Amino acid sequence: MVQAQIMDLLDRLRRELNLALIVVTHDLGVVAEYCQQTLVMYGGRVAEYGSVAQIFDTPRHPYTQRLLAAFPTIDAPRGSFVGIPGTPPSLSQLPTGCRFHPRCTQAIERCTLETPLLRASITGQAVACHLAE
Repeated sequence: MVQAQIMDLLDRLRRELNLALIVVTHDLGVVAEYCQQTLVMYGGRVAEYGSVAQIFDTPRHPYTQRLLAAFPTIDAPRGSFVGIPGTPPSLSQLPTGCRFHPRCTQAIERCTLETPLLRASITGQAVACHLAE
């Protein structure tokens, strides 16, 4: 209740004063409700960027896909969401290449060797993944 009141107040001030607002959160519900653009990060790097609709409807990075699959929805059967295997990397011992590759079920050898560049598509959605090239 308090979170919703604060977010409503920030949203009202944003509209009235014509401001930009950056919300840093792990709460996908807040993102879906209050944000227009979404930047997904993993291990201190951008994994994916796009509109809320693009990210929620057509996630292109394996981390974004797994993150959304791990988020319970009201119409999904109870307990049907799947967690992300493994553990997040220590920021003092980050893996080479794509930082998500140790937990990625789609990783290829290139993912372990080369850091993927953030590349935008013609829709404006951008992803940093070798598999999305």
